[in-house]
Amino acid sequence: MIRGYLGESMIGRAARMGAFSWGIVNPRDFAEGKHRSTDDRPYGGGPGMVMMPDPLVRAAESILRPESRLLMMTPSGKPFVQADARRLACEKHLVFLCGHYEGIDDRVRQLLQPEEFSIGDYVLTNGVLPAAVILDATVRLLPGVLGGDGATQDESFETGLLDFPQYTRPPEYRGLRVPEVLQSGNHAAVAAWRREQAERITLERRPDLAAKMGLPRPPPPPRRKKRRTRISSSTLESSNPSAAPRDRSDPAPAGDAAQE
Repeated sequence: MIRGYLGESMIGRAARMGAFSWGIVNPRDFAEGKHRSTDDRPYGGGPGMVMMPDPLVRAAESILRPESRLLMMTPSGKPFVQADARRLACEKHLVFLCGHYEGIDDRVRQLLQPEEFSIGDYVLTNGVLPAAVILDATVRLLPGVLGGDGATQDESFETGLLDFPQYTRPPEYRGLRVPEVLQSGNHAAVAAWRREQAERITLERRPDLAAKMGLPRPPPPPRRKKRRTRISSSTLESSNPSAAPRDRSDPAPAGDAAQE
């Protein structure tokens, strides 16, 4: 299933340029019996078939090296995320164990102790497609594959946020215009717009990611302007417009009158 995929697009170019190499091992080559069966009925009953331990274990052992990292594709594995892709891109040798049918005999997991991955909460026919997804996410991070060191830095999940909206020519299409800020040439304004849009989209579509990033961020407290007020005797005297002006030569009233 995976041969055609590994020869196309980015991952095919990466293999041709020597950024990585790949090979396929067929567990059936390690099976015994007339039909070289790799699956059998599950103990305890139930529908479907389960992959037998011996062909898988022997197939894996035929290519495992001291520096190998063995990965098993399984619905019960931990969710694969971008941080895993960055980590796996630093490994020297990856081996993907792909199950079929109803699953893999659990003794394979106990004996080989692979790192188990799932790519989502849904059911697939086998583990080949998840292996292809993880391969794609990992290979594109290898040096030189995408043509520049910064090519992957601003993508979705690399910053913890979903990506901001992207536009290209023409500037107007069917009544929809490219935002003016992106045509302004003001790099600081563009960066601020992109950050704002990335946070907005993440809040709307992936509140779980937004929570990890501490969104929504509280607005900054308003700056209080200090007002300097000069109080003069003339101000005090004019504060009551109904009061008659007092002659400055007259002595101030004493007692309760002064208090009033």
